[in-house]
Amino acid sequence: DAFFNRLYGWRFNPLYHSGAIAVALFLVLLATGIYLLLFYRVGAPYESVARITDQAWTGRWIRALHRYASDAAVVAIAVHALRMWVQGRSWGPRALAWVSGLVLLFVFLLCGWTGLVMIWDEPARVLAVEGARFLDVLPIFSEPIARTFVGERAIPGAFFFLNLFLHIALPVGVGLALWIHTSRVARPALLPPRGLGWGLVGILLAVSVLWPVEMFGRADLFRLPADVPLDAFYAFWLPATRAMPAWAVWAVGSAGALALLLIPLWSRPRDEERLAPSLVNER
Repeated sequence: DAFFNRLYGWRFNPLYHSGAIAVALFLVLLATGIYLLLFYRVGAPYESVARITDQAWTGRWIRALHRYASDAAVVAIAVHALRMWVQGRSWGPRALAWVSGLVLLFVFLLCGWTGLVMIWDEPARVLAVEGARFLDVLPIFSEPIARTFVGERAIPGAFFFLNLFLHIALPVGVGLALWIHTSRVARPALLPPRGLGWGLVGILLAVSVLWPVEMFGRADLFRLPADVPLDAFYAFWLPATRAMPAWAVWAVGSAGALALLLIPLWSRPRDEERLAPSLVNER
């Protein structure tokens, strides 16, 4: 924090406001997502996204802003969590904030995964097939989900409707988790200072106009492309998990999640290391 304080001053330090920046980006995602939803069609997912991208004056940069804001939100949440852990602010009364923050991160990732699949391009196919492989390990489905993607029949519209429903419903969960996250924080700053917030939006908007998100090839279940570009923020784990059995992915993921959830216990200082509580003498 000290280094960025010297660069920007404490009021505009992006590290200090990383949590509030994530909330501001969430609002950007809501605004841009509503516009994109107006043109998205469950019956023609790839074609509808392509038509949005062809809107040079609106859809192209709004879609790019939606994608870049979602990437930046994950970075902001990760930085916020790392900062809280390094500063020892994850135990005691802040344990609830830590656990709910992890839930927020997972919901953001899940929302991003459903959004990527909604495009139904080649990266979406890879993500969907890998997700189906993970879910088939769970004994809760009458038939393997992976059969949906072998090409025996067309992808049912219910699959895309489910992704769309989750992509819309999950932000409601974000709002609830955010309320829990800040319920025990004194004077929570939900939004960054106006200069910092609008400056960040301006930067993302400029990047969206100059470098719009490209369209990849339509998902083809009968073709296995040699090299599929993957999202660096939401699908970075795919190269590793595709070489692992599904049960091993569940084991590693569960162990990692448990380790993160137990950080409030591990980071709890010993009694002799704790600072004595401050007392106010009212005389």
